[in-house]
Amino acid sequence: MNKTLLATALVVMGGAALFAGDVFRFRGENSQGMYMEEKGLLKTWPQEGLTPKWTYTGLGEGWSSPVKVGNRLYVTGTGAGQGGQAAPQAQGGFGGGQGRGGRGQRGAQQGQGGSRKEYVICLDLDGKEIWRTATGTPWERSYPGARSTPTYVPGEKEGEGRLVVTTGSGELFCLNAADGKILWQKNIANDYGSKFGMWAMAECPVVKDGVVFVTAGGSKALVVALKVADGSEVWTAKSNGDTLAYVTPVIVKDQLIVMTGSKVNGVNIKDGTVMWENDYAKTVSLSGMGGVNCNSPTVEDNRFFVSAGYDAGGVLYELKEDGKGVNVIWTNKKLDPHHDCTVLIDGKLYGSNWTSNNSGNWMCVDWESGETLYEVPWSNLGKGNVIYADGLIYMYEEKRGTIAIAKPGEKLDVVSSFQIKFGDKEHWAHPVICDGIMYVRHGNVLGAFDIKAK
Repeated sequence: MNKTLLATALVVMGGAALFAGDVFRFRGENSQGMYMEEKGLLKTWPQEGLTPKWTYTGLGEGWSSPVKVGNRLYVTGTGAGQGGQAAPQAQGGFGGGQGRGGRGQRGAQQGQGGSRKEYVICLDLDGKEIWRTATGTPWERSYPGARSTPTYVPGEKEGEGRLVVTTGSGELFCLNAADGKILWQKNIANDYGSKFGMWAMAECPVVKDGVVFVTAGGSKALVVALKVADGSEVWTAKSNGDTLAYVTPVIVKDQLIVMTGSKVNGVNIKDGTVMWENDYAKTVSLSGMGGVNCNSPTVEDNRFFVSAGYDAGGVLYELKEDGKGVNVIWTNKKLDPHHDCTVLIDGKLYGSNWTSNNSGNWMCVDWESGETLYEVPWSNLGKGNVIYADGLIYMYEEKRGTIAIAKPGEKLDVVSSFQIKFGDKEHWAHPVICDGIMYVRHGNVLGAFDIKAK
């Protein structure tokens, strides 16, 4: 159904009219970074760059991305609770997520935030705040700031849409999307004995058929499944004894693909049975920094690409027909995005790799063979994240905040670029494209760019 037809038969849920291209979760459907509903976007940008329609200042610290549902945006931040403001056509403003990760076994309550809180913030499509709700305890060690992008869950009736979101300290909250009221909450880290790395919990909840799945990474459970309706436990998946990683899981053939510090597991989403386990660290002959896995797998049919950064390398797995194991199709030691993910377009994987914390090259790899088609620097810029819409790759590098569009193919073909000049700190949040608007978060600021062709 196209958007024109859908607009004539909209359904109102949680105070927002739902449309086909709405973005309910981190990196869109199954966290793939593919905004396939978007059409009629600009194929080139002005030489001077794009000016945002508006910028909203007041998100607080963090690297999460917004989600867009109907006429509302939802995003998280960390701070003392002051509201922000929208600035239409902000001067000087040309123009996350998942967080970082590391090894260690800190307790669930280390890094508590005192008077500071994490917040879920609701904006209208003009960047004006509708509500903000304090959720839980921020992580105040090792890059403090909100890591989790909210996940929107449609309801059956008007006003029943919900948001589920985790905090850096391992709490799970369910909110009414209409007014931000907290409906229920769980302390995943405490209840299931989560073993944190240096950067705490940094994944976004996955929801299917009224059940929310969260990687506990604890002594009592690998994954926990709870009813969105009331937070009651549906099942737990047996612990794999590993440290929590920083990966938003994906679903492949009714299995939740879960990555921890050194392992990859397939968990049956119906009953929590752990169907298989692969030692990712051994598969890639890991010799660099381990346990820093931050990339949602890239999926096609029963195959999925897993990578972890820090020279770990990438692996293409294939789920066996009976679902009880995986085959390793190929490994590629160079394609190892830091925390930037990849996109799959016409049989080719695109993304950047890690050469150091401040740099990396941009790559294209054949999906079938694992052959590197190119690995090149992007001018004097470094690594960054990628998404796809309307025939073009969108690249957002983290070093200077340069954002670009490039043509897919067997060479790096950057068409247009400009620098994001609002906000502060790292350019780690993944952009979102919905209804012809590109949303870019940089630190405390969210900007909205009209990228529709005129």
